[in-house]
Amino acid sequence: MRKTASRYRIVALLLALIMTMAFALQSATPVYADDKQKELEAEKNSAQEDLDAIREQMKDNDADKQAAEEQKSALETQKTQILSQINDLNAQIADLDGQVAQKEQEITDKQAEIDQKQSEYDARWQDFKKQMEGMQKLDQGGAIMLLSTVTDLYQLLTFNRVLQDISDANTQACEDLENEGNVLKEERQELENAKTELEAKEASLQDARDQMDSKVDELAANIQQQDSSISAAEAKAQALKEAESEAQARFNEAADALDEYLKSIIKQTQSNYANAPISCSLNFICPLPSYKYISCQFGDGGHKGVDFAAAGGTPIYAVADGVVTVATSHYSYGNYVMIYHGTDDQGNTYATLYAHMNSLPPVSVGQAVSRGDVIGYVGSTGNSTGNHLHLEMRVNGTRVNALGYVPH
Repeated sequence: MRKTASRYRIVALLLALIMTMAFALQSATPVYADDKQKELEAEKNSAQEDLDAIREQMKDNDADKQAAEEQKSALETQKTQILSQINDLNAQIADLDGQVAQKEQEITDKQAEIDQKQSEYDARWQDFKKQMEGMQKLDQGGAIMLLSTVTDLYQLLTFNRVLQDISDANTQACEDLENEGNVLKEERQELENAKTELEAKEASLQDARDQMDSKVDELAANIQQQDSSISAAEAKAQALKEAESEAQARFNEAADALDEYLKSIIKQTQSNYANAPISCSLNFICPLPSYKYISCQFGDGGHKGVDFAAAGGTPIYAVADGVVTVATSHYSYGNYVMIYHGTDDQGNTYATLYAHMNSLPPVSVGQAVSRGDVIGYVGSTGNSTGNHLHLEMRVNGTRVNALGYVPH
């Protein structure tokens, strides 16, 4: 039985090669993209470029908005710090106001002392003038009358000393009052000087506060400007989002058109080989000599294949004998190959697809391949985020879980 099956597969492959030559002569299926495919790919690429340009603008706009928000935050922080400093200055100015008021009260009190001392001086001066008037009267004859009453020399000397003592006492009293008044005036001047210094310091603090108030106004204007920039960026973001939606719709339409056309090519190509007498033994092998892990299972999030994470450049094997029906590049699959493996004993047809190869496939449409032949190398072309093999198993044209057929 095994020898018969082997001979049957050899005959089937020979027939497939004959059919391949016939198809090549008839030019029924192109190996790579035809003009229609190129046109659809150009439309898709143009839509992709428009979409990418809009997303780049969105990225730049988001960066501008973030910069404006960061600038606004920095300005608000600076404004808060300056307002805090202004509050400190206001406290210092209020304290100085209190000190100035205290000095003014001390000056008023000191002036009252000076006025009191002046009153004492004036009163003493009036007494002194009265005494001088009395003494003047003595000089005008009164003194002779007093001298006439003197009975001895001691009384005479005592009388003269008394007059001199009165004069000296009055002179000393006036000098003392004048000195005390001068001391009070000096103290008052010191208070005036201290008040002047406090007022100068207060004026300096008020100038600093005025400058800070101006800085706060400037910061407030800058914050308002940043708010305007943020609002403009938000409006632009909304407009770009709408433009992105429109561009995405155009891209989806172009991509769907290209996908449908490629599917029609695949369908036509498969139908060209559908009647080929190829028998599928179901003796599939693993499509890779080694791989890291299965990065995505069939059915996960609508995934229609199995992803084998592997190093870039790892050879990809045909999992069974068959004929290459597609060897081209696709915006989603990247560089990929599709192989028709024929029909099993129950009449089920089998085909496999190998996607994201690192370069255009080394095999061509119509080429017969044997199980284990290298048909490409692992890459990350098309819609891919890392090196891996996307393997699809199609039974009767329907994608099924390849892990149910290939060892892993």
